[in-house]
Amino acid sequence: MVYSPRYINLDDVPVQVPDDYDDRHKLDAIETAESMFEIDVNDGEQLDEEESSHSIVQSAVKQKATCELIKGAAHPNDVRLGDIQENTGKEDLAQTFCERYEEMVAKINESGLIESTQTRKPYTYTTRRP
Repeated sequence: MVYSPRYINLDDVPVQVPDDYDDRHKLDAIETAESMFEIDVNDGEQLDEEESSHSIVQSAVKQKATCELIKGAAHPNDVRLGDIQENTGKEDLAQTFCERYEEMVAKINESGLIESTQTRKPYTYTTRRP
């Protein structure tokens, strides 16, 4: 089954790097990015249309997808091992996109832009009868 992106388009990634990735790798990266974003900001639940329309949400997903796309091409377990050359800078470039994603997620969570389905308040249990 082919993944259908929910928050960004296939041609939105990679961000500001040469686009030498095929659609299958892009879709894999977008799927990972969207799933991780949902976990990071909404307890793993899909965002509604209003929440997903915020430009910072879309930008964060693009950053994470680009991070995953570049990491995948540079990872030693990648099937394209012949493409990997040491000290190409891909690892550093991927890290830059990953860090930018983390910054955006922190800002989204701090702002309350997306209402999480889970309360972050501590739980209180009692054994007394009401």
